[in-house]
Amino acid sequence: MVIYCYVVSGRRYSVLSSARLACYLGASVLLGTVSVPTHGFAQADLGEDKAFFVRAGYGMASYRTTGRASIAGHPVEAARVALSDVSFAALELGWRVTPEWSVSFVGGLPPTVALHGRGDFAPQAVLRKVTYGSVMLGAQYHPFSFGRFEPFVGGGLGYTFILRTRGGSMSELNIADNAGPFLQVGTQFHITDRLSAFVDARKNWLSFDAKGKVGPSPVRVSVDPDPVSVTLGLSYRF
Repeated sequence: MVIYCYVVSGRRYSVLSSARLACYLGASVLLGTVSVPTHGFAQADLGEDKAFFVRAGYGMASYRTTGRASIAGHPVEAARVALSDVSFAALELGWRVTPEWSVSFVGGLPPTVALHGRGDFAPQAVLRKVTYGSVMLGAQYHPFSFGRFEPFVGGGLGYTFILRTRGGSMSELNIADNAGPFLQVGTQFHITDRLSAFVDARKNWLSFDAKGKVGPSPVRVSVDPDPVSVTLGLSYRF
């Protein structure tokens, strides 16, 4: 198949770049639709012999932090803590229980996030750097497939544990581990019957209690980071 794209303007030799781009994009989509068959990728056709999957991805987490703080036992309304965005690598192991349902377990390399002082804590700059690990157990629902695309939604429970803290203006910082629920939405694109690309977005609800010192004064901080993360990667069925 040959596809011709013409751009016509008032001047004989001028080119309208935006129209050319739209034409090229349209041609690419059409070629992709024509040259890549979409049959055979319904979940029922993938085969029960490939019920397990492993996903590897790279993502970013952004924190919507709220919380409260007290210094020497006195609440300080204007003292707040913010967490810096962080990148991470994740590994997920899963089992496609039925064509519509799957369960999975997610872990990854422990990232390090910086705690920044805000409000009355702003002069303290970076309060502490925290390295933590996180694991998640969840279930996903796959309502339908559209050609090679297969969206899903899910949810479950995550557990976050603190590995170490270092640096910063807050000394002797102790943070309690915590568990919280999460929701997710995503889609995967089946490249072959075994290999897929995926994108996954998750919203976690977490709450931490931390104790430390700023100078000689004891400080207690309650933080609800509630991260939103997006992961891109590849999935392999076996």
